[in-house]
Amino acid sequence: MPNLDIKVRFLKFSEEIYSGNKIEFRESWIITTDKYTSSETLWKIMHSRWHIENNAFRQLKTEWHLDHCLLHSSTGIETVLMFIILAFNLMQLYFFRCIRDFRKNNMLQIDFVEDMREDLIIIHNWINPILDGT
Repeated sequence: MPNLDIKVRFLKFSEEIYSGNKIEFRESWIITTDKYTSSETLWKIMHSRWHIENNAFRQLKTEWHLDHCLLHSSTGIETVLMFIILAFNLMQLYFFRCIRDFRKNNMLQIDFVEDMREDLIIIHNWINPILDGT
């Protein structure tokens, strides 16, 4: 018999976003069974989730070709996905920990990767067939 004593919280967040003379109204809803977390914390979690969506997932799809499935077995798909995410995380770690003032200088990651690729080919006079096809 299912537990019917679960209490559900419905939270509505309304935001006013000002840009110049325009005011944009946004409304968001959260449905949760968590009784103890404050509304402010839930709002922060919701916004953090959109930050991940807009940055990590979009970049994985557009620049790391995560939108194309190369394998069809579940183990193969999971393995390739884990390698792509590992490479993505290492690249992000490199950008944000090793390159000084990366964000302050408005550097684009894709431009930096292209420069690295071109320098690697020029310096070593070696054409990698994987990199040459992109």
